[in-house]
Amino acid sequence: MLRRSPKKSRAGCSECKKRHIKCDENRPVRVNCSTASMQCSFTSSALSVTAPRRNEPMTIMALDPALRSISPTSIPNCIHPALVQAEPYVNATHVELFYFIIDGADWTAGGDHLKGSRSHIVKYAFTYPFLLNELLAVSALHLSTRRPAQQSFYREDATRLQSQGLQLFNETTRDLNYENIIPAFLFSALQGITTFFETFHDPTYEASDYTTFFYNIVQSVRLLQGVRAIVSPWWHFLLASEIKDILDADEDRTLYLDWSDEVVERFENLRAHISQSPGLDPAQAVVCDKAMEELIYVYRAAFSHGREPTPEEQAAAQHSTRWLILVPPGYTELLVQRNPEALVILGYFAILLHRLRDCWNVGDAAERLLLVVEVHLEEPWLGALSWPKSFVESHLIS
Repeated sequence: MLRRSPKKSRAGCSECKKRHIKCDENRPVRVNCSTASMQCSFTSSALSVTAPRRNEPMTIMALDPALRSISPTSIPNCIHPALVQAEPYVNATHVELFYFIIDGADWTAGGDHLKGSRSHIVKYAFTYPFLLNELLAVSALHLSTRRPAQQSFYREDATRLQSQGLQLFNETTRDLNYENIIPAFLFSALQGITTFFETFHDPTYEASDYTTFFYNIVQSVRLLQGVRAIVSPWWHFLLASEIKDILDADEDRTLYLDWSDEVVERFENLRAHISQSPGLDPAQAVVCDKAMEELIYVYRAAFSHGREPTPEEQAAAQHSTRWLILVPPGYTELLVQRNPEALVILGYFAILLHRLRDCWNVGDAAERLLLVVEVHLEEPWLGALSWPKSFVESHLIS
């Protein structure tokens, strides 16, 4: 059977065409440009997107200043769905998506322990339309993996929902407060999941276009770090809130210190090797060491129970993005510079992804990640990827 080529965007912005990704054609700013804080060719000079400064921590509030400047008057932080004037895109498909949210066991991070929090999440989604749109977008992306024959349909629907959700967020959440911090956090966390998924499962990217793929990975890391930035000042409040069960409570890390396996030993060896690398200055060495420390922590937290997590468990989407959220911002800058030590660490992250490959938002992300890292590495560091590559290849058949 001949495979139908993906539908091309005829009116897409120039930035999407340059990055070889699907444009949602949302105006005045498409969701891909606003998410990555990039200048979109759809915007006029009066509505330009300003990227955060190099050393300025990126938060969810910095994602789209153009859209947030549309209305100069103050807008209430909470809007009932009946009052939304953003031409809501709703149809019978979204009833299906909503049912999947309620009924699906692994709709975001998975796990039976989430069932007690779902009613709270849905309550906030009905009160804050931007969260409802993002929640339905995650559901659509998840269903696209469950129903391959309808993959294009669900992903296009997810793009529309994300675009509308981001516009509503920027229009209604001008300042964070005790009333809107929970839905704002949930929105940014879900956006992190969708960004990770779209980075590693974009069906339109060319397999040989490693530069664009690597660029999208870096942008994904930056956005996920924005989740941490928005939550940090409100963390203790969130831990005492009704959604505390779905948070990473930053448990006592000493609980995992005595647990080890071959992967942990390899991680520790790489950490020691990189700390002595002559190619790093002292500040860069500290950044790489911290990145390795967080990778070891996340791996131990995910697998210290001694078995592979099932797709129904909380270890699904949470652990796949957890390390990207925890790495220091300086690590992202090293990736931008194609620093070999930082690239090797990213290659070792593929081990974690590979062990989470049964999760809906991960899949073959490990193989793709190793390919792009390998292309950007040279000897002698290229040889450091031999073990991650052999590990993934030897475990491809479950």
